[in-house]
Amino acid sequence: MRLNKSLRAALTGLTALSFVSACAPAGGPSADAPRTVSQRSGSDQRLGDSEHPKILKAFGGEVQDARLRGYVRDIGMRLAAQSEQPQGPWTFTVLDSPVVNAFALPGGYIYVTRGLIALANDEAELAGVVGHEIGHVTGAHTAKRQDRAGIAQLGIFAATLGAALLGAGNQAVKAVNQLGNQVGQGYVAGFSRTQEFEADRLGVRYISKGGYDPLAQADFLESLQRTTELQSQIAGRSYDPNRVDFLSTHPATAQRVREAVSAARRDGVAVPDGAPRNQQRFFREIEGMIYGDSAEQGFVRGRTFSHSKLRFSFTVPQEFRIQNSAAKVTAAGPNGAGLIFDGDKATSGGVDQYISRVWAPSIGKQTRTGKLANLQRFTVNGLSAASGQMAIETRNGVQIARMTAIRLGDTMYRFLGIQPQNADRLGRTMDDAARTFRRLSAGEARRLKPYKIAIRKVRSGDTVAKLARRSAFDDFAEQRFRVLNGLSAGEGLRIGESVKLVVE
Repeated sequence: MRLNKSLRAALTGLTALSFVSACAPAGGPSADAPRTVSQRSGSDQRLGDSEHPKILKAFGGEVQDARLRGYVRDIGMRLAAQSEQPQGPWTFTVLDSPVVNAFALPGGYIYVTRGLIALANDEAELAGVVGHEIGHVTGAHTAKRQDRAGIAQLGIFAATLGAALLGAGNQAVKAVNQLGNQVGQGYVAGFSRTQEFEADRLGVRYISKGGYDPLAQADFLESLQRTTELQSQIAGRSYDPNRVDFLSTHPATAQRVREAVSAARRDGVAVPDGAPRNQQRFFREIEGMIYGDSAEQGFVRGRTFSHSKLRFSFTVPQEFRIQNSAAKVTAAGPNGAGLIFDGDKATSGGVDQYISRVWAPSIGKQTRTGKLANLQRFTVNGLSAASGQMAIETRNGVQIARMTAIRLGDTMYRFLGIQPQNADRLGRTMDDAARTFRRLSAGEARRLKPYKIAIRKVRSGDTVAKLARRSAFDDFAEQRFRVLNGLSAGEGLRIGESVKLVVE
């Protein structure tokens, strides 16, 4: 969770774009070869230029590691030089987000998250993703989106309530489970299947001309499918069709990549066999890269969320699973209960006045509510606080919103608990979570460190289980190790090969 003073960076879709009329055949003998544009319109370029800062804000900004940024930019420019728009301009950005995703905006803006980079196992896999996104730009796919309701600046609570509580599935817990991906990261509605396959074919063209093995992307997609399955297993839920990640925004499969390679050959592309993967160079560049949450966004450790820069910490109740995102922290609990933590700029007046005059009315603008009740002031670990309750109407009926606000400096930190009716005991456990909120000492803040990627050579006697025990994870350690290193179930290690570990 990255909090700033405005806290208004929720994305709900991709801003729409005008058609580009100057299309030309991409070349090659195939009659169905994808069509590309060699020159962008000024309006598309201006649109990308204007939306780029909003993307940075919503996804936690760009990574601070200048070396990693330069490495991805070099790969991108190498591939862009093989495209129909070699002069660009092109902007390649590594977003400071643990979510596995990549996407493109008009104007040559290509984004990959560090979560995606961590999942890749060589340079060719990363190049495959970047090449695919370049294909969306040169294929004018981004420029064919007409829905101008796409990127929208929304208040944090408005996005939360509108996208989750009012539009979720059968239980509020499903909504809360989805919030980390839907708000601040759920920016895009997927391209059509035809456009995706065209981007595959164009990507294969650029990757092949750039000297990479285009089949590397098939390996990456298999790893991505495994990590999606593992995340669902860790969360104790089934596959979530409403998630927003690379697989949901790009419904690609390894088989489709292989079909794209065959199609590219029909287009006349010289697809190399056994081209370099550049794994060792890739590992050198990512060693030491932050994995998971960064200090800018705060850290989840078990049931506790701590922010070393904003200097606070709190713990969610037993049986609640906590999830961090760029804009907020959410926790899903039993029986449909959910807890949402975020922040807002503090106003003058008491904390109870903030709830009654600012927060509760903002909820009332989103849905029908009952009367605010049980408004009271108190202190939480020496900090001014207040709480209140009111009924809210959702598509699943009336539920209870339990609001606690705590003032720290110029920020009002907010805990919103959503409970089913007649589940007051469960609701009180969420109130208790708010009462664990406290300042961190300077020493405590310094001791909070992000997880990082370490590269290790496999030695004689090393096994998956043995190396997994050296990782930072207490749960699902072996499964996480396999997914991170692209190892299928039962696949062993080879002495001398390099593997990734997540360490503290």
